[in-house]
Amino acid sequence: MVKNLFEIILIIFPFGQLFRWGIFNLFDGLVLGLAIFTFLKTKKYPDWYKYFLYFMVSCVFGLFLNYSFLTLNSILYLVRFWSYSMIAIYLNGIDSKKNKIYNKLLLVAVCSAFFGFAQYFLFPDLTFLKYFNWDDHLLRMTGTFLDPTFLGIILALGVNLALNNNKNIIAYLLSFSIMFTYSRATFLVLFVVFIFDFFKNKNSFKFLILNSIFLILFLIPKNIGEGTNLFRTASAEYKVINFQQSIQLIKTNPLFGFGFNNICKAKQRILTTFVDPNSHSCSGLDSSILFLIATTGMVGLILLTSSIQRIAYSYQNSKDYELLTSSFVIVLVHSIFTNTLFYPHVMFWLFSLVGSLKTKIDSN
Repeated sequence: MVKNLFEIILIIFPFGQLFRWGIFNLFDGLVLGLAIFTFLKTKKYPDWYKYFLYFMVSCVFGLFLNYSFLTLNSILYLVRFWSYSMIAIYLNGIDSKKNKIYNKLLLVAVCSAFFGFAQYFLFPDLTFLKYFNWDDHLLRMTGTFLDPTFLGIILALGVNLALNNNKNIIAYLLSFSIMFTYSRATFLVLFVVFIFDFFKNKNSFKFLILNSIFLILFLIPKNIGEGTNLFRTASAEYKVINFQQSIQLIKTNPLFGFGFNNICKAKQRILTTFVDPNSHSCSGLDSSILFLIATTGMVGLILLTSSIQRIAYSYQNSKDYELLTSSFVIVLVHSIFTNTLFYPHVMFWLFSLVGSLKTKIDSN
């Protein structure tokens, strides 16, 4: 039953936000169900997981310190983060070959790209989504994630995985798909992917071929709309304002933050500008690092960084260590510009990579 649940999650993955109703997301619900089953049957955990739990404890402590900001969303957000971490524990505890997991993730990325092209050609105008508190995108590939940046990071992770497994055709397809997102943050991390691949394989010819995809940017017809302008300044100016607001929140409570996902309440009380509580962006910030510090403080930043370092240490002798490292670096770079690190599908991807690699189980 648990194995079937994991397979269902993989099937639901490419449908992005289509199975979301209010605060409930079917993808989150299925992952939570798998996490509960895994928790009930797991007796021993990898050594790195206790460091992750230290971070979780600090998050709970931060919520208690900021009980006046506490909402149901705050608690559910923390539960969600824990549930995605259990994906790694589930995969680490079953007898499965990592190549099967890799192939399934690649299939997920390809399906996401397919849905992206379907949306791009059939529903290019998504400006009506602003009435449902989503960003209004015009003539950009958003796919089922309803956001070109988040679709872009899934595709970029797919490119990285494909190149690490010598599936070059899939890498070319996903790289080509990224062009239609017009996501500059994703273009940057795609270049990072190419650099990792170049130094790993020392294959300059393939590196040049992949880089030539960027030339397609100048061949893709530029449509009417700010979103397709690679030199657009409006979004950059908004991010600068968002970063300034993030720093303002951090300065108010730098040690323990406002508690995991208490950002919306904190914005309403502290910021002088208008904050729409119904907006999907109310509970987030445009940088995962700033979001982490604002919600969990410097204590949370140190503990989460420590847990990531322990994960890296646990798999440093694995031949797939470079894949794991490059995937984390890609997400962290992307996270500078958007809250990628805590995006559900990205967390699922990263924890799936972690769980697919076997490590010693610590019984302590």
